[in-house]
Amino acid sequence: MDHSLLSILSLVSLAIYSCTCSSLEDQQRDRITSLPGQPVNVEFNQYSGYVTANQQAGRALFYWLVEAPTSRSPESRPLVLWLNGGPGCSSVAYGAAEEIGPFRIRPDGKTLYFNPYAWNKSGVGFSYSNTSSDLYTTGDQRTAEDAYTFLVNWFERFPQYKYRDFYIAGESYAGHYVPQLSEIVYQKNKGIKNPVINFKGFLVGNAVTDDYHDYVGTFEYWWTHGLISDSTYQTLRVTCDFESSTHPSVECFKALRLAELEQGNIDSYSIFTQPCNNTAALRHNLRGHYFLKDSTTPWMSRAYDPCTERYSKVYFNHPEVQKALHANVTGIPYPWKTCSDIVGDYWADSPLSMLPIYKELIAAGLRIWVYRFAYSRRDTLCALSPLIALGPGASYVSGDTDAVVPVTATRYSIDALKLPTIINWHPWKQCNTQKSRIPGGKEEQRALVGQHAPCRCCLWENAQAPSMPPPPSKEVIKSSSCFLFSVLNFATLLLSTLADHDRLVEQSRDRIIKLPGQPPNVSFSQFSGYITVDPLEGRALFYWLIEAPKTVKLYKPLVLWLIGGPGCSSVAYGASEEVGPFRVRPDGKTLYLNPNTWSKVANLLFLDSPAGVGFSYSNTSSDIYTVGDRRTAGDAYTFLINWLERYPQYNHRPFYIAGESYAGHYIPELSQIIVRRNNGVKNPVINFTGFLLGNPLMDDYHDNIGTYEGNDECVVMYTKRYMNRPEVQKALHANITRIPHPWVTCSSIVRRNWSDSPKSMLPIFKELIAAGIRIWVFSKKKKKRKEDGSINALQLETSISWHAWYDDHQQVGGWSQVYKGLIYVTVKGAGHEVPLTQPRLALMLFTQFLKNEPMPALQSS
Repeated sequence: MDHSLLSILSLVSLAIYSCTCSSLEDQQRDRITSLPGQPVNVEFNQYSGYVTANQQAGRALFYWLVEAPTSRSPESRPLVLWLNGGPGCSSVAYGAAEEIGPFRIRPDGKTLYFNPYAWNKSGVGFSYSNTSSDLYTTGDQRTAEDAYTFLVNWFERFPQYKYRDFYIAGESYAGHYVPQLSEIVYQKNKGIKNPVINFKGFLVGNAVTDDYHDYVGTFEYWWTHGLISDSTYQTLRVTCDFESSTHPSVECFKALRLAELEQGNIDSYSIFTQPCNNTAALRHNLRGHYFLKDSTTPWMSRAYDPCTERYSKVYFNHPEVQKALHANVTGIPYPWKTCSDIVGDYWADSPLSMLPIYKELIAAGLRIWVYRFAYSRRDTLCALSPLIALGPGASYVSGDTDAVVPVTATRYSIDALKLPTIINWHPWKQCNTQKSRIPGGKEEQRALVGQHAPCRCCLWENAQAPSMPPPPSKEVIKSSSCFLFSVLNFATLLLSTLADHDRLVEQSRDRIIKLPGQPPNVSFSQFSGYITVDPLEGRALFYWLIEAPKTVKLYKPLVLWLIGGPGCSSVAYGASEEVGPFRVRPDGKTLYLNPNTWSKVANLLFLDSPAGVGFSYSNTSSDIYTVGDRRTAGDAYTFLINWLERYPQYNHRPFYIAGESYAGHYIPELSQIIVRRNNGVKNPVINFTGFLLGNPLMDDYHDNIGTYEGNDECVVMYTKRYMNRPEVQKALHANITRIPHPWVTCSSIVRRNWSDSPKSMLPIFKELIAAGIRIWVFSKKKKKRKEDGSINALQLETSISWHAWYDDHQQVGGWSQVYKGLIYVTVKGAGHEVPLTQPRLALMLFTQFLKNEPMPALQSS
């Protein structure tokens, strides 16, 4: 069935008004002729007005009915009642104006535009009571009873909807409203063969379901997504009563406050969406049952434009809009608001759990779906179709960017029902698309891409040799006694000049004139080629050097980038997908500039290691079947020594190593060799200063607790096409031995035959921290990372506690904790390849690392 052909009824919360006109007269009176600012060609009917819920107290509820388009036979479509949560929030404000309704409000607060994913293709607000005490005594029970009375009276006004298939939907605290109203409807329908309210089932999203599981899951979500520190998580678990959240203890309240500070200025309803207008004015604090003293907005839904709520406030306060909607007929003496503070603050009753109602309704054969908004309203609209088409039972669809009623809370509540599984956890795909994008939560995606190994690729250009430092100053010969010394010095200088000439020849030979398909106006030099690491076995490693642009200050540091696998190419990933200056276009032939390349602040050296990876090779075929951590580290050190002989201008230059994934082994192991070789050397050639690790594998025990998703297969495909072109390999001075197979991003042979892999890098970390080496570890923020457990195992003293860090736009960029000897940083919204998924924030992190300054805190205005 076409799910985009539903009639939607938005019910808001409390109010009064009554009328005894005939149903047709009532409908005609409530019909919306046209809304101010609405677009042209509206092909559906709309109605709005009041239905009395309690004649004696004078309570009436405001509704807005949006029918299916006239071209889609609205008379045969089901009816869906939408409820929003809070408690105390308007279904008109959120469900209709921000989420599933036919219109969106433009930022001017005056005009509307069509919502392409409105559910009708397929509110509290203006409601009122003449009894003022009603606002201070409302709660779950009265809300459900009034909603049922509203339905009965509304069907009298719109009898054409009697016996029509009827569903109830909603989100957040409607996780209480919807099951409670459903229970009343079910109980009232018992024994009636053909009930007027032909109730079929309900759909709840991001639903408040069970106090205990909601809070266990919420605190766990905050912690596992890096929003709060380990210590705050433990404090919340100890001080907060999970059985009832109505009256938190002083200690729990303090812990919640600290958690709010640690989360920083984010939109907790969509943690990867920037808050409105760079301020926390519309940011909802810690909400739900634990209301903080200055928290003005409880649980409700947010759309992708974080400022939509602001537009709604402007639009619905226009007198002409209220007149068109037949709203505010009693002239409420205060501005219309999306949520009522009074109703929310004085909520009288809130049962601890909805699970008993779930069990009753599941046993009755009602259709129940629990969903979570994932990436787009289109995805949720797509998910709605099976609700209408399938039979009774309970189903669960999940996303994971809501930190208010998070996926972990929902899953714990559903698990508590102890229902038998009919279809195991699986990915679902978008409807009406030929692409196989998975719109569900991360766990669904992981089932698809988790089997792939990470991989990468890269490119660059210029026409000059690397910048040479100025020659040392010459001493003046002051006396003839210096003559012999001068002759010897001259001879040394002559030999040195000859050696420099040889190096210049080698550098010139490795210089990349121009890469096929590269963009114009490239202002940096690049070199690539081979460095022999074992002449006897014939092992040579391929490198690619991208120097910082000539426009920046000379003598930028040198950074060696390594990628993991084991068996994956740094050229494929670090250079071509993440931190290099170029990206490969989908045609696999042309390149474009990466505006967030790390070469803006450093000279980047990408190394394909070990032999057998990328363009690196060995003339001894058995090498590929006997490689492991130890030989890889040894060969990398030999490479560095020999490479610096070819590029002596980088001798004594500040040197760093960076990388990710299994480079969490490569980098500490190589660093250990360098530190030990440099021990006792006053001015070492390799001026090693520190290393930077992204999403690293550090310790088998803690790594196995965490998981990560794979790479972007599309980007890998573009890189494979490009790197296998003969003209590209020629420009890169690569594949000189004519490897008898296509170039691949990762070598499955190397990976399968990896011979040694120590269980833990933590002993090396401890040694390097004691040696004063600068160490930063960064990771994605989407889920609690394995790094957290590994870093905690080091038992380092904390210098700066867990806190939010901010980018140059004063938006939360992630979270960080500074230890004595190590800095840990998470990047908001990043994936396994942080520089690929959050390039601007990754460049900012790298710049701070080079400056040896912690991530910036929020600047006071």
